[in-house]
Amino acid sequence: MAARNTTSTAHAVHLDRQIKAIELRRMGKGYVEIATALGIGKSQAHRLVKAGLEETKAQVTADAADLKSEALSRLDGMLAGIWQGARKGNVSDIDRVLKIEERRAKLLGLDAPTKVAETDPEGNAAGPREILLVSPGDKRPT
Repeated sequence: MAARNTTSTAHAVHLDRQIKAIELRRMGKGYVEIATALGIGKSQAHRLVKAGLEETKAQVTADAADLKSEALSRLDGMLAGIWQGARKGNVSDIDRVLKIEERRAKLLGLDAPTKVAETDPEGNAAGPREILLVSPGDKRPT
């Protein structure tokens, strides 16, 4: 199968339309309005927006993974700097090691979920009791 030429005029036009379609959607325009503005059909407008949002989502996911890796790398560097002191019994270094390990566990989702009973806004048991599993750091569903 031939490689796609990402510098072709047709591809450039497609990307330009996709950017414009997403911008119009962000402005609250419907697919018919987007199609009219771009001189295309409604289904093509929908495909452009959907594809653009999927690409954005993929990029955000990749960026989040990179940020997570960078954060873990920084924590590793901090840990390396205080590890010897902690091994020698320096209480403040031990405390810092534990804090770093807590942060790593949160980033990696290593802590076991905890049981949470559903409550109303005043904190009273709400209706039939449900027990939710919530991972540390997760916001409690409302």
